[in-house]
Amino acid sequence: MRFSDTITEEQYYKLTRLDYERKPDHPDEIRSSINFNELHESVREIVSNLPVVKFESSFFNDTLDGDQQFYLMTHERKIFLIDTQGYTYARYVIQLKDLVVLEKGVFILHKAEPFQTSLMKAHPGMVEEVIAMLNHIEVDGETMEHILEKTCMEGQMLRQLVLGTHGSFLKELSEERKRLGKSTF
Repeated sequence: MRFSDTITEEQYYKLTRLDYERKPDHPDEIRSSINFNELHESVREIVSNLPVVKFESSFFNDTLDGDQQFYLMTHERKIFLIDTQGYTYARYVIQLKDLVVLEKGVFILHKAEPFQTSLMKAHPGMVEEVIAMLNHIEVDGETMEHILEKTCMEGQMLRQLVLGTHGSFLKELSEERKRLGKSTF
């Protein structure tokens, strides 16, 4: 199965219409960038599953497979989205911001605002690894609930989520519980 058979025309259009730079030679020349979070959700999923290659010496090196149109390329903790357009070199390049590479080649999204709990500071990178793993398996609500139960966090999470949620949403949830025949909060 070819890559073009696995995505929709709309996704392909979104991928090819980014503000790429044409035929750059080196990552230091790239001025065009996009925040990973600004990509459409379906495109983010595609991008995060692309093959990853490491920058060697020039974007013009004929080291890419022309049958694979899109790649992620890393260089000095920067990540670039490559569109070969069927060539064996990086014909179009744009930097993807707010992503980092973990040692195992997994990409994770960094929030635009700095957010670090004391646990995250005590164990750098581990929380991001857990998030990357959960995203990789496309964790569902039932599995997440099981994880919360096994870590004895369901009560604390419920409290934090309820206290941080807008009142109208809580009202909707209360009405939904009534419709389901359950007691209100």
